[in-house]
Amino acid sequence: QPQQRDYDDLCGLPDLNEKTLLENLRNRFKQEKIYTYVGSILIVINPFKFLPIYNPKYVKMYDNHQLGKLEPHIYAVADVAYHAMLQRRKNQCIVISGESGSGKTQSTNFLIHHLTA
Repeated sequence: QPQQRDYDDLCGLPDLNEKTLLENLRNRFKQEKIYTYVGSILIVINPFKFLPIYNPKYVKMYDNHQLGKLEPHIYAVADVAYHAMLQRRKNQCIVISGESGSGKTQSTNFLIHHLTA
């Protein structure tokens, strides 16, 4: 079976349905790509282990970049909200939701880490 291309934004799937969406998320997860966009929404699949994608190199890489120009990441969402707040001079809100144990607290910690960096 040929290797299917994975999409970092589900809006780019040629055929968007439940099966292709789940297959794409599964393929990305197997490659330890836990972040996937749906437009400006970020889907995170908890890997239940630490990945080396939360260090100063990544903070700097996602600083002042447009959403979607780099691989999906929680830092990209934090950075877009921060720069929107500066440009519009209005408060911004990031909604984090999920089941119990899905990683909401950890995601919040990563967001705050990027914002304070």
